Amino acid sequence: MIYGLGMLEGGLTWDYAMLVMQNEMVKQILQCVQGIPVNDEEMALEVIKQVGPGGEFISHEHTFKNFRKLSAPVIMDRRNRDGWKAAGGKDIVQTSYEKAREILETFKPEPLPENIQKQLKEIVKEAEAETAEIKAKEKEASRKAVKKQF
Repeated sequence: MIYGLGMLEGGLTWDYAMLVMQNEMVKQILQCVQGIPVNDEEMALEVIKQVGPGGEFISHEHTFKNFRKLSAPVIMDRRNRDGWKAAGGKDIVQTSYEKAREILETFKPEPLPENIQKQLKEIVKEAEAETAEIKAKEKEASRKAVKKQF
């Protein structure tokens, strides 16, 4: 379980740009953890035979169909320095804030199904009741402690 994305100061502060950056990093980590599939199709054994020694694979249809499987970063800029500067030279923080704003302004989630909404409301209701009970017990214990002192 990956915990704490977007959190700063031990969870006291939330930063949407940090969440966007860390989300991209986590995607890359998860891709690495999945490992590399080893089978005839993924290893492109037939393509290797077709192209032969000294041939090039870049223009091969198999390469075109599969190259995006490696990774497709949204925030990290992989251009060389000149290309990056020519495109405005935004660092990852600037890009992350822009992406976070875009998400906040444009994301329109589908409402949860009624039965799920009902279950969530029940969970919240139970948690509120449990919290009220704990607070009442703490208040009573505190009151008894004060009485005991006098």
